[in-house]
Amino acid sequence: MQRSALAAILMAVLALSGCSADTATPEAEPFEIEGAWLYLGPSDVPHTLTIGPSSMAYADVAGNWSSKWTLKAYDNTLHHFQVAFSSGSGTYLPVGESMSGTYDVGATLLTVQLSKQGGSYPPLQGAGTCTGAADGAPVPDCRLYVKQN
Repeated sequence: MQRSALAAILMAVLALSGCSADTATPEAEPFEIEGAWLYLGPSDVPHTLTIGPSSMAYADVAGNWSSKWTLKAYDNTLHHFQVAFSSGSGTYLPVGESMSGTYDVGATLLTVQLSKQGGSYPPLQGAGTCTGAADGAPVPDCRLYVKQN
């Protein structure tokens, strides 16, 4: 009888402190750039980018290539993400790599700067543009997208 009374008291204390077995783990904040995006430039062929809760998928508008990436980590506050290649078809580069990226997102525009360095994040050259301020040349591994409805 004493054991069941102690167990009941312990369960009551845990429940009051928020540590009961019924307490759910808080869900992770959704990745703020989830959705469908259309590539604007500056140098790749036209393609779409679809970002979900655990993946990214690129697809050539002409249907010549596609690639799928697993979203390994993201941080909405720091505007960083990491992806690993999952599968693909056609000739899309980079294939078979892991990448990290930095991004800036507005109401309709997404600027992404990619890096093939494992956990190192590239500096974002500028929001809403993929051209250098000094000479207007395309910034390597930078992509500009517009939100699709």
